[in-house]
Amino acid sequence: MARDAIARQYDVDADSIILQPLEPKVSYQRGTIEFAPKKGRSIDLDKIHESITATRLSGNTSMSMDYLEITAKGEVIERDKELVLKVSGTGQELVLGEEPSVKDGLQRLREAVARGDKVSTVTGRVPGWTGGFPRVLAAWAKAPDAQKRKLAVVDFEVEKK
Repeated sequence: MARDAIARQYDVDADSIILQPLEPKVSYQRGTIEFAPKKGRSIDLDKIHESITATRLSGNTSMSMDYLEITAKGEVIERDKELVLKVSGTGQELVLGEEPSVKDGLQRLREAVARGDKVSTVTGRVPGWTGGFPRVLAAWAKAPDAQKRKLAVVDFEVEKK
């Protein structure tokens, strides 16, 4: 169901969607859904929210998600003592923060930026996309814009010199 909602997005490359079950087929199957944008596009989390809300996942369902993790290309800059990812080709900026499940992701990123390394991608988890779908969807709809522009750092890549 969530896979189908993602596949309907105009900016998602339907051929890129991969469902990876974490266990054999059971009534409640855990797994990972991976997907990528179409060439020249960027994924819009608000549109994904709208699409999933339009399915039965927004109602009385026991489906949930552990996290929503994204990898974004762009430039990391420091502004007002915060690290900000300027997402390539979108004008969107994401304030980078600490991911509690990753011991030192943000600290390593700060050190790389301080050394002058050019960070090319940041992988992080979107705050608020954890738990049962009805709760997650309702919380995202009510979240202030500032909350929707945050990303908790899991990993990053630097351009090779």
